[in-house]
Amino acid sequence: MSSHQISCTCGQARAVVSVMPALRFRCHCTRCQSVYQAPYADALVLRRGQVRLEDPEQVDWMRTMRPSPLVRGLCASCREPVLAHFFAAFSIIPTRLMPKDQVPPVGHDVYYRTRIAGMQDTVPRHDTMIASYLGLALPFARVLALPGRRFA
Repeated sequence: MSSHQISCTCGQARAVVSVMPALRFRCHCTRCQSVYQAPYADALVLRRGQVRLEDPEQVDWMRTMRPSPLVRGLCASCREPVLAHFFAAFSIIPTRLMPKDQVPPVGHDVYYRTRIAGMQDTVPRHDTMIASYLGLALPFARVLALPGRRFA
């Protein structure tokens, strides 16, 4: 398999992922809690272009705050998050859209100060916006620098 197809629950918004994600994090910010209707967003980061929407018309784009380097893509039908773009260089997809055997372990918890519930693991935690951005800077740089592994 050279790629993997992902979709929202209703199946209207679909995308193709061309490489196995190498970075996974959980965001506990109140905006992610609201958009994902969950205590946190469990997300995978890829280089922009490594995820391609099949029909861009099926996705509504939104910013949950201004200014923001993050634009979120929600299914136009079921309103479920499918894809986000960060600083126009990264694509972010929900972890639940990928098979469990094709995702890395969680590397960071960000915006941990606004968590709803504590996590019972040893993943590095970053409480504030600045700490979160600093904590993810090197892992995000690796995503840009490394091409990513193709699916087997």
